[in-house]
Amino acid sequence: MNRTSLAYLAIIVTTVLWSSSLIFAKLIFSEVGPIVFVALRYTLACPFLLVVTLQHKRKQTVEDVKNNWKILLVAGLSGPFISQILQYIGLELTTASDALLLLNLTPIFAVILAAPVLNERITFEKIIGLVLATIGAMLIVMNTGTESATFDIWRILGNLIVIVSTFFFAINGIAGKIAIKSVDAVSTTFYSTLFAVPFIWISAILLDDVTVLLTMSMQAWLVVMWVAIVNTVIAFILYYESMKHIEASLVQIMLNLIAVWGVLLSIFVLHETVTYLQIFGGAITVLGVVIAQMARARRKSNVDHL
Repeated sequence: MNRTSLAYLAIIVTTVLWSSSLIFAKLIFSEVGPIVFVALRYTLACPFLLVVTLQHKRKQTVEDVKNNWKILLVAGLSGPFISQILQYIGLELTTASDALLLLNLTPIFAVILAAPVLNERITFEKIIGLVLATIGAMLIVMNTGTESATFDIWRILGNLIVIVSTFFFAINGIAGKIAIKSVDAVSTTFYSTLFAVPFIWISAILLDDVTVLLTMSMQAWLVVMWVAIVNTVIAFILYYESMKHIEASLVQIMLNLIAVWGVLLSIFVLHETVTYLQIFGGAITVLGVVIAQMARARRKSNVDHL
């Protein structure tokens, strides 16, 4: 296999790993609360991310980090801290399939935020993508009836929390895009995660039950370790390696596979029921995201050729 083929294989494996993170979390929520889960995941990932950062060819100086600590802090607070905590709180209340389908809204919020922050123009195609993604999300959120045809309020609340989490993850993406102008992507990931960890633990102590750390089963610890090392660190390495050989816009479009793998895993592993309306809503959301992303990629290509 050539490097491009290996890069495509790497990004496919990455999407499988990232989609399975929510499935694994759902499996051990009876033992570990969502905030403690996030705290453990990123705390355990940090030492490995440090190794990756130190092994990176372009090593950042302390001065580089000092000069950009504010934007790195924003990236850390909006991503690993706020977005991930909200995502897993929402996941605890809703189904994994709902959560994974709704995570596709992140690029849509990124398009909206990029207009005032990065001066990216909102085109007609982006508006079409935004409308389609919104309709898709509404179909997913509102299709939460139980067998008695009554709405599951907690599931709807969980879906709304997941949607809010995608907004903050979009902020993380914008902050990261600004940060990597001065700090490489590997260091940006490590330092933003490092800055977020104390805030996550403070939230866990105040809002979750940290005493579970004393009673967690071996299975729960193995799941957390797997998610921290494989789904976070190794997936992160595969993601950035693939970016070296595949256009960034194509990578972003391929990330929509996360929802596909996630829904399949939720059906076969968690035995969740997914309705045709949810699948239709997810498909419309993905279509809207692809249209918006292609519009951004086309505009970037035109700018590069000027």
